[in-house]
Amino acid sequence: MNADEVFSEIREVNLAYLMLAQRLARRNPVEAQVRLGMSAELITIIGGLSAAQIVRLADSDVLLCGVGLQERSMLSALNDTLSRHDMQTMHAAMLLAQLPARTV
Repeated sequence: MNADEVFSEIREVNLAYLMLAQRLARRNPVEAQVRLGMSAELITIIGGLSAAQIVRLADSDVLLCGVGLQERSMLSALNDTLSRHDMQTMHAAMLLAQLPARTV
């Protein structure tokens, strides 16, 4: 994979992420904060962006989203939930919800 292909794929991921973030922000800002790990201020800004602004933001060689799992135990808990009871899924979601919001 050459540099142009990597750049193109990063742009696609950025655009998909920003569009999802905007839909969540407009539908339910509090849920968006929890799911995306963003501050209320950032959710408000993303919710108010135009389509052109979203496209311009996505047009970057820097990945705008990241994996929210910083601890191995959280990744393990989510992985284990694929074959276990729904209570474990709820526990994993609660662990993730306790993470501090990221700032930009």
